[in-house]
Amino acid sequence: MKTLIKISWRNIWRNRSRSITIITALILGLMGGVFSASMRLALEEQQFEDTIDNQISHIQLHHPEFIANPEAQYYIKGGLEIASELSDRDDIIVASPRAVVDGMIASANMSSGVRIKGIDPEIEARTTGLDELITEGTYFSENGRLPSVVIGQALADNLNSGVGSRLVLTFQDIEGEMVSSSFRVEGIYKLTSKSFEERMVFVNFPDLNRIIGENDIVTEIAVVIENPDDYRDVAGIISGLYPNTKVRHWADLQPALYYSLEVLGEALIWILIIIIMAVSFGLLNTILMSILERVRELGVLLSVGMKRRKVFSMIVAETTIIAIIGGVIGLFMSWGMIEILGNTGVPIPGAEGLEDFGYASVLYPRIETAFYFEIAVVLVFFAVLASIYPAWKAIRLQPAVAVRQE
Repeated sequence: MKTLIKISWRNIWRNRSRSITIITALILGLMGGVFSASMRLALEEQQFEDTIDNQISHIQLHHPEFIANPEAQYYIKGGLEIASELSDRDDIIVASPRAVVDGMIASANMSSGVRIKGIDPEIEARTTGLDELITEGTYFSENGRLPSVVIGQALADNLNSGVGSRLVLTFQDIEGEMVSSSFRVEGIYKLTSKSFEERMVFVNFPDLNRIIGENDIVTEIAVVIENPDDYRDVAGIISGLYPNTKVRHWADLQPALYYSLEVLGEALIWILIIIIMAVSFGLLNTILMSILERVRELGVLLSVGMKRRKVFSMIVAETTIIAIIGGVIGLFMSWGMIEILGNTGVPIPGAEGLEDFGYASVLYPRIETAFYFEIAVVLVFFAVLASIYPAWKAIRLQPAVAVRQE
């Protein structure tokens, strides 16, 4: 075997330019495939983080009627106690009780429809990291004459308002009557999704409940679980514990995102498979050309008694060695490329117009280490597959005929 590998190694470098060309093609193909896969993964992870971590959380609880009619009268009975009980569970990090109502927000310039969320600032910070999204002003740290409201950057631009501006919120109270109250903008948050910025405003839980007409109205409980992969199991347990509530996990709340993430794993490997298959055809062509150039030489080897299975193994070894050289260099360079781009980010031209759909203008690609091993296995597999036809052509040669060829 050692001798066979030595012969294969020497055969590879008999035509250096051709071998270097196919190795370069392998390297560039792998780098292109890894880059494509990493960008797709970065896009999905960015959407998951913005949507799940910063907006809806893993699981939400509502009154069954609230989903169709988001009004204060459809609140969760004992909502504060339920949130406290959930927070005490080992499989749950935090459960944030919210008073959520739909209404209108108005400035001196214009008005807009919004969803108003009354929150506990400390608990909400642990749930969605809202405090870290503040770009202007402060996060519910001031006690002014008017109660505080935190709004999105897009909504602030639409209302032509800033920190310190006075806004009026109008919505229905617990009796279904329209009520209005003035608030002062204390902070402005920034998120990738402009539609979320335009739609969601946050106020203190007690301030909103005081206007609604009750002290402990909870219409929504957002839950962050310890292991995100267990979201279905945990949602099932919560649903069993509180049968009078409607429990939905993030896949129910965002089915499009769920479907996209479900096919992501398969899509990533198929991207690489297609690219490696394309490069493998070039590898097959290179080895086949090498066989045609060495017909007489192979005929001599067969004439002096070299077994056909050894000739077959030699051709497979040549192909595999080329694939290993190109694969090792390609994967190492791909790893370095992803490490650099993961720190610097990749600007996406024209992505500013897609922010309404939650797409970031800068992506930070990342690939798990296990993915590189998967690529290596696929590469070696297709290299061996590509070598079978040239090797078969070689062992089909008739020694008497082959040695006469020039």
